[in-house]
Amino acid sequence: MTRHSSWPVILGTACIALAACSPSHPAATATPSPHASPRVVDAGPPSVTVSPADGSTGVGLDAALQVAAVNATVSSVSVQENGTPATLTWTVAQSGADWSYAGGLDVGASYTVTATAVNAAGGETVATSSFQTITSVKRLLTSVESLTNGETVGIGMPIELQFNTPIPTADQQGIVDHLAVVSNPPQPGGWYWYDSRDVHYRPENFWQSGTQVTVDADLNGVDAGNGYWGLGNWTLSFDIGPAHLTVVNTQTRQMQVYDGDSTSAGTLLDTWSTNTGKPGFLTIGGTLVVLYHAPVVKMQSCPTFETPAACDPGGSEYYNEDVYYDTAVSSDGYYIHAAPWACGYSGEDCNLVYPYGQNTSHGCINLSQDNAVTYYNWSQVGDPVEVVGSTLEASYSDGEGDWQTPYAQMVQGGADVPASATAPASAPSSSTPAPSATAIAGP
Repeated sequence: MTRHSSWPVILGTACIALAACSPSHPAATATPSPHASPRVVDAGPPSVTVSPADGSTGVGLDAALQVAAVNATVSSVSVQENGTPATLTWTVAQSGADWSYAGGLDVGASYTVTATAVNAAGGETVATSSFQTITSVKRLLTSVESLTNGETVGIGMPIELQFNTPIPTADQQGIVDHLAVVSNPPQPGGWYWYDSRDVHYRPENFWQSGTQVTVDADLNGVDAGNGYWGLGNWTLSFDIGPAHLTVVNTQTRQMQVYDGDSTSAGTLLDTWSTNTGKPGFLTIGGTLVVLYHAPVVKMQSCPTFETPAACDPGGSEYYNEDVYYDTAVSSDGYYIHAAPWACGYSGEDCNLVYPYGQNTSHGCINLSQDNAVTYYNWSQVGDPVEVVGSTLEASYSDGEGDWQTPYAQMVQGGADVPASATAPASAPSSSTPAPSATAIAGP
């Protein structure tokens, strides 16, 4: 087995760095929301104030711009950022007397806000505020695991975000409030913090085949705590492909593949003999997800288990093999792969090779060569794989928590690192195995 702590796709700095923030304020005049219905107030002399106050320095990037008129309505607001006109989308009160903007400011920027208000008699009043935002921040970076923009994935695919700094519990809800998931057709879902750096989203049930999903991260100007700030926004879109479901039974040593999202509604395509983890090396059970495919993985026992039996070339648990047609179903080194030494090449019953009812792998799910090739080519990233019959339940410590976490708990949001239900099965490695990669794994 090999352990992979993540498959990050770092969102390009152009999406989130300071240089990327400036285009969010293109040259133009500030305009109100089209939903406002201002009315002129006829009561005494007009006045108008602007916040932040004139001369303010060190203003936070999450500061709201506010314009408030008394005995008048606000007729116009103009904003300049570093001497250049900027467009902001304002929220305007029904009375027209209060305007506000909370879309995030840029770091180290000088702003000038000029507001004009008018009363019923046509009398005008003008207020101007010039202020500066904080000049030194640490940049919040986001990586998206196992997903790329425009990709088509399976019905079990979660959205997994990892930040480059721990997010304090007090700031976690603020981060989630700026993450929007839009699915077409609409399907309920929720975000859950598995630890202070990792927040995941999944739907209540498997995605519907054909769904289009868009993630909008409006993180510009969001305070992530400990001096870290979001400095830009990004968007990720992906599609949900055909519904596939795989069920592996470690007791009957069978693997069934379905076209559909359930065993009851789907069409059984095939039933294959398989070999799973032996005592002491059990295959993790629960609802897993296909994470990636690798045509060959170097599986080595010594770096995985670090015991004499695994490190001595003559030891009972020693192996150092190139293993082919690997479909990863865990970040902790569990694969569905070809095992011709255990299951033959052309679909022979694995029970003919080893005694009936005795699993012999080091945790991986073994198939014959032909069946492994078929599965490798048929499965897609995000396909759910349900492993039943194992007493070792997958947990977040293995990287698999999304479908193990009850939905009612999922939508409560989490916050603290959950207790580990199982010990890690192998040492972590740094990245997803590329084609012909060397990795620590166990067949």
